Amino acid sequence: MNPLLPGDPTVAGRLEQLHADLLQHRDYDLGFPGATDLPDMSALAPFERLLLNNVGHPFAPGGAYRMHTKHLEYEVVGFLADLFDAPLDNRHGYVTTGSTESTHWALWQARRQLAAPTVYCSSAAHYSVAKAAELLRMRVRVIPTDARGEIRYDLLHAAVVRDKRHRRGTGVIVVASVGTTMTEAVDDVARIGLALDTAGITLEQRWVHADAALAGVPLGLDDPIGRPAFTFTDGAHSIAISGHKFLATPFPCGVVIALADRHTDRGDITYTAAPDSTITGSRSGHAPLWLWYLLRYWGRPGLRTRAESARNLARYLEQQLRGIGWPAWRAQSRAFTVVFPRPPQPLLERWPLATDELGNAHAVMMPGVPRERVDRFVTDLRDALSAASGLGLISDALAS
Repeated sequence: MNPLLPGDPTVAGRLEQLHADLLQHRDYDLGFPGATDLPDMSALAPFERLLLNNVGHPFAPGGAYRMHTKHLEYEVVGFLADLFDAPLDNRHGYVTTGSTESTHWALWQARRQLAAPTVYCSSAAHYSVAKAAELLRMRVRVIPTDARGEIRYDLLHAAVVRDKRHRRGTGVIVVASVGTTMTEAVDDVARIGLALDTAGITLEQRWVHADAALAGVPLGLDDPIGRPAFTFTDGAHSIAISGHKFLATPFPCGVVIALADRHTDRGDITYTAAPDSTITGSRSGHAPLWLWYLLRYWGRPGLRTRAESARNLARYLEQQLRGIGWPAWRAQSRAFTVVFPRPPQPLLERWPLATDELGNAHAVMMPGVPRERVDRFVTDLRDALSAASGLGLISDALAS
């Protein structure tokens, strides 16, 4: 018996089968964002057998408990705060379980500061926005989008004015989707700010949160001139990113960055000897460690190269799909996401793709996706379309 495995004789076989199944699924993974170009992480192997708990406040020592990586978490927050132009003397943040927690934290902080706030988000916003608002018992106003998935700024302005006229509280929280789930459209934070200005909402009455789970880091690496406006200099009060989407951690995690002067904690906790400023108490110390290592490994130049390679692959897929006569488009020129009409069902059974109620599907060209996989997908789609055309299904799919 292998001494490295438990006494159950089925363990080894089940693990082997699970691994084989997951590798097979990965060969057809194009529909959901998650980078897979993970570098050699053997340097972190010694930490796998250590319990690392970044309990409580991210920048407090945590009392007598010393098995943490908060000093590395501080550096991760600093790297992203620099990337998003947060003021050097006015920044806060921590490593979360993912962008859902990050957005929940931002709405919680905003609710603590604003008078009876209403949450405004687009109809293309991530489903977790409405869920977080429900947990915090806040009103939600859903604003329609344009054809690409970007929020309608005129309708946002009208909704804010209407609510203000009806005296439904003076606080306004806007969640800007910086890379929507389906099309990777980007809501312009500067234009959101202008809509609030003309609606008579003062700076003290607003909180703009940028849900930048997928697109935040790639866009932050671009030249500010010409890229979508979403950083702190553009008017954001908080920004959320995912670690497992672009940065390639092999487990879900995220980071939230915020202006420190818009953040409040719940006071010191005797048990942790630190302020209570996070949603979860015990927090993974491994996630900051992996993020810190990956950011150090690649640096800004390496991250830019990965982003540009992914965009090139997205352009390639878009061209290949059009080459076989299947419409394809991207919401913005920097998007990793290629949108197209929902393919025939037999293809979706082999290639699990995200779809929407409008009859669209998408593929996301994340770092680590090989061109060979893209070519196989296009070939399979061409064959599926050929088979479906004989049944008269193609015109119906395009019409829908």
